[in-house]
Amino acid sequence: MSIIRNFAGTNKATALTWTVGDEIEPIVKSLKSKGVTFEHYEMPGLTLEGDIHVGYGMKVAWFKDPDGNILNLVDK
Repeated sequence: MSIIRNFAGTNKATALTWTVGDEIEPIVKSLKSKGVTFEHYEMPGLTLEGDIHVGYGMKVAWFKDPDGNILNLVDK
């Protein structure tokens, strides 16, 4: 387990994605109220609406876990 922990947070890509259907806004709001900080990225074709990136027929919100791994929620 300590070997895995040594590499936590070193990946620069999304490590885990949850597909949340059409419920992304209340989930983001709930997580934010619990102290989760959302990441904001400049990406072609996506616009930022609050903490949610919108484009290509989907909504995405990225955040990091305590170890620095990049996680996201996708509303498709």
